[in-house]
Amino acid sequence: MAVKNQLFKIKKDLTMSKKAASVFVQTLKNHGVDRFFCVPGESYLSVMDELLYSPGIEVVTCRHEGGAGFMAVADAKCTGRAGVAFVSRGPGATNASISVHSAQQGGIPMVLFIGQINRISTGKMHLQEMDFIKTFSDMAKHVEQINSPTEIANVTARAFHIAESGIPGPVVIAIPTDVLEAQVEINDVEKININPPLAFPNKVKEVSNILSKSKNPVLVVGGQIHSSSRARELVKIVAEKHNLPVLCTYEHQDIISHNNNHYAGELGLRPPEPIRKNALEADVVLVVGHRFNGVPNMAYKFPSPKQTFIHVIPDANSVGKIFRTDHGIVADGEDFLYQLSLIENKENDAERISWVNLCHERYLNNEATKAPRSAKDGLDFAHLIDGLGNIAPEDSIITNDAGNFTSWMHHRFPFRSSMKLIGSEIGAMGMGIPAGIAAALRYPDRQVFSIVGDGGALMTGSELATAVAQKAKIRVIVANNQHYGTIRYHQELHFPTREHYATNLVNPNFAKYGESFGLKCFTIEKIEEIVPTLKKAMEVDGPSLIEFKMSLELNTSTTTISQLQLKK
Repeated sequence: MAVKNQLFKIKKDLTMSKKAASVFVQTLKNHGVDRFFCVPGESYLSVMDELLYSPGIEVVTCRHEGGAGFMAVADAKCTGRAGVAFVSRGPGATNASISVHSAQQGGIPMVLFIGQINRISTGKMHLQEMDFIKTFSDMAKHVEQINSPTEIANVTARAFHIAESGIPGPVVIAIPTDVLEAQVEINDVEKININPPLAFPNKVKEVSNILSKSKNPVLVVGGQIHSSSRARELVKIVAEKHNLPVLCTYEHQDIISHNNNHYAGELGLRPPEPIRKNALEADVVLVVGHRFNGVPNMAYKFPSPKQTFIHVIPDANSVGKIFRTDHGIVADGEDFLYQLSLIENKENDAERISWVNLCHERYLNNEATKAPRSAKDGLDFAHLIDGLGNIAPEDSIITNDAGNFTSWMHHRFPFRSSMKLIGSEIGAMGMGIPAGIAAALRYPDRQVFSIVGDGGALMTGSELATAVAQKAKIRVIVANNQHYGTIRYHQELHFPTREHYATNLVNPNFAKYGESFGLKCFTIEKIEEIVPTLKKAMEVDGPSLIEFKMSLELNTSTTTISQLQLKK
């Protein structure tokens, strides 16, 4: 009898014991993870095996770790939750680093899991060994290696909490293979609730009073509030109640509809002069949700010392870090907008309304929004953007790559707040196609347009295979001018007396390139082909691709190569 009891106890203990990889997968589920992007690696085979017998998480197999990371970033932009990617050690991790950098600078929640070498091999120059804490510490909110199987659930839960709280950002977690394969007697961990800091009502009232006394205030929005549909509605309400022109930060101009009279333009790369005036002529600058790093501050000229700067951001470390701040408010941007929307501003007069109208008029009538131009070496990309703007559904999703071709989209595409723009705030080439795939998987019933240049298209074009495998309904538009157009622009600008080299590209026939993956493909060489071709591409039940023969001479939405050369 004693022997039987002992045997039963052993069996019971074995039943309680489970593989750490199983605990890891269940913890992911507890945190709402329903999809992750990966390039499979032998360092985390146990996780892949667990997923086979644990339905609920879709595994999207990608062709390059950079593509997998970009998809995770784009998925986060769609949902507002941390996007998840899993890659293998060494080469896989370094390939994915571009997405970590993008998430860090863009304030995007992301968790990158890396399969690490076995613990016993650490420090022995083992194949593909890296110190991921050293590698990623400068570009992630938090980096950690799990060295004990008993910590796998807690560290995973903490990773999501860090990634999604405060100003969101990337977290990198390395997990040795033997840790994942170890047997443990622990449970998974539920999601840790995130309680964003709320704005103090007296602070909101103070801001309202400042706005009511100002002559030319502007509201600048982006970053942390970008993914929230409620925040978008609140921006509209606040702008109308307080008579505020709204400037959107780079890659965030979809927050407010461009036909709204309060829209004043986007603070992007090289904004047209009238948009610069909208920013620099303001006496009060209210920035909500964005750290105001990088592109929107116009090379640190905005806000100027003469302007009253009010900064609302859910991270105390960001207040006053880049600019002198007159009023720093550590609060969730959405909550601040909600409280401000409850205050009636009765002091807005005709002068303020005139200021709002002036800013919108400047947006509507600037050099970048004028009629398309003509050139002998191809079409003005304005024709494509105008055509797309006329037929794109109200809930369209636009993903874009990096390059001068995006200037047309930023300056003249008629975004609605019901649309979604997904791009890279750091100008990372290669994001457009992976982002489009992630968006199409998240919103299979919406039209997704991935606008890419010829350079970026070949950096992650292999993910077209992923689009076909996943039956992702993306419409890839390749702007082909056979050049790294942005770099050619800077060559002409900064070295005007030199012969230029290394920017011309020998490209494939992109339509045939896409067809080789199984996409339905089209080519546009004439203006009259634009709208009919776009409509045909939108009707394809699966991914489609359009090659657009674009002019190099018409290098940006406002500048030509010839104009730059006249400065020599």
